[in-house]
Amino acid sequence: MPTTLTAASVRPLLPARPGDAYKGTFGTLLAIAGSIIYPGAASLATAAAARVGAGLVTLAVGRSALSGPGRIPEVVLRILPEAEFGYLGEAAADELIPQLGSFGALLVGPGIGRDESTRGFITSLLGIRASETGTMGFVPNIMQTPPRPRLPPVVIDADALTLLAGVERWWERLPAGQAVLTPHLGEMARLLGVPALTGDQCAIASEAAVRWRQVVVLKKGALTVIADPNGETVVHDRPNPALATAGTGDVLAGCIAGLLVQGATPYDAARAGVHLHGQAGAMAAAELGDAGVLASDLLPLLPRALKALKQH
Repeated sequence: MPTTLTAASVRPLLPARPGDAYKGTFGTLLAIAGSIIYPGAASLATAAAARVGAGLVTLAVGRSALSGPGRIPEVVLRILPEAEFGYLGEAAADELIPQLGSFGALLVGPGIGRDESTRGFITSLLGIRASETGTMGFVPNIMQTPPRPRLPPVVIDADALTLLAGVERWWERLPAGQAVLTPHLGEMARLLGVPALTGDQCAIASEAAVRWRQVVVLKKGALTVIADPNGETVVHDRPNPALATAGTGDVLAGCIAGLLVQGATPYDAARAGVHLHGQAGAMAAAELGDAGVLASDLLPLLPRALKALKQH
């Protein structure tokens, strides 16, 4: 039976903020987000991660997306090669994979596009290709394939989910308990291979989390379901039409990733991120009304939501 997400249940989940901390204490996040078509997704997701307390955020993006909307100056930029103009490919993954051990968590997917070359980037980066060894003729090229670093905890969002949906039995090759998947209803239907979701959404999210062995955050308007692979499920059920606007999902993904990199478990980061996102949305609606709120309006409210949560 699902329970309801409350401030009291979320407060103990927040990462500690010791007085003698430095930026490294609060983690280094690598975000792969944005493209020439959706440059704003990168700006929103990375700023959200920083606003919930991530120590250092690095944005990895293709060169064609550099003309997009301004990133906050605190975000480090990493330029990746593109398979073709506007799309990442396996060469970009090859550059990032040796460096995965330098990051405490990953965020991948917001606004990266759905080109087939980008599917190759996703499967290579996450280590879910059918084979992770190169070949020379018919003999595995073992000597030329260095050990792959362990995949850090990762938030998989938006376009990355749609690309995963086209990979047969992808969940069997993704390390158990390492990921938070954040689909909306359409993305969830694609992941499950059905035309549309019907039935109890709490049950759907819970069954998927258990089957995939990952945390699932199923987003549907007023209702968000957070399901743990151990079978626990909580819901955030607070209607707020102000959040029905482009980019709020990117902010949510950034919130979860920003908490994950500070050491929260995937399930704790998902629950706390959903709550803080909802509280920032409530603050925006209280000030601006239920229409005209922009996703970027949530960003300066996230620290206020954090502060309010800690004070009560």
